[in-house]
Amino acid sequence: MKRIICLLIALSIIGSSALFADWYVPLNQVPQAVLATARATYPQAQIWAVEMEHFNVYKVKMNNMMELYIDKAGNLLGQEFDD
Repeated sequence: MKRIICLLIALSIIGSSALFADWYVPLNQVPQAVLATARATYPQAQIWAVEMEHFNVYKVKMNNMMELYIDKAGNLLGQEFDD
């Protein structure tokens, strides 16, 4: 009985932490179309981080405080200033 309770507690902790985790994607695993769009949109800025926002939508954080939302095909869906 103790094992079942411990297992349930462990699974609930793991499950809830995964819901709130940021899904950072290593740059070498980001589709080239996403990187190309980010670089073309702000050619003077550097890419700091890329997060998986939704299925096939990436949030690209730039060093000029902009966040770009780009789909897997490289279409710019939106952008906002990260204050």
